[in-house]
Amino acid sequence: MQKFLVFILVLMSLGTAGLGYVYFTQPQQELRGTMLDSPHYVGDVRLANSQLGDVALSRWQGDVTVVFFGFTRCPDVCPMTMARLAEIYDDLENRDDVQVLMITVDPMHDTTDAVQRYAEAFHPEFVGLSGTSESIAAAARQFYIGYQNTNNGLMSHTDVVAILDRDANLRMIYGQDKLRWLERDLQTLLADRDF
Repeated sequence: MQKFLVFILVLMSLGTAGLGYVYFTQPQQELRGTMLDSPHYVGDVRLANSQLGDVALSRWQGDVTVVFFGFTRCPDVCPMTMARLAEIYDDLENRDDVQVLMITVDPMHDTTDAVQRYAEAFHPEFVGLSGTSESIAAAARQFYIGYQNTNNGLMSHTDVVAILDRDANLRMIYGQDKLRWLERDLQTLLADRDF
């Protein structure tokens, strides 16, 4: 009987070791966004919000921050992207650790009130940021965003979604073609306390 118990214990130990080996040697789930080779700090980017006043992006340090540059008069990509971000945000299990920001590329038309109302229309937790033409241009450079006025009075702009880690470093970007994987990737990033 004693030999049988020892045999069972050895089998259980080998099984546990085998499961541990499989778990720790399996590759982690591949992230679909583009990880930047050289992440950089963007917490010192300062813009304006109708409720918070002058604010630096470092305000949201400690959260994983999702940033989209757009404008309130946009007829297509901006509302579609913001609606998708709202769906993703609502589906996240631990969304208290996530902040979604929309930064306007059209400060001539998008006042702090206008861009905040626009962001909130998609989700009451979203924050809209505006500023002077100079501060928007400086922010866009930090995020590698291009934009310009078009002949029809609207704006043409880079339509990526950026992800900042908990230390306010720009770490990842998602083109529109990869946005469908953002929710899955955010769940993975939120589980990683070092992100």
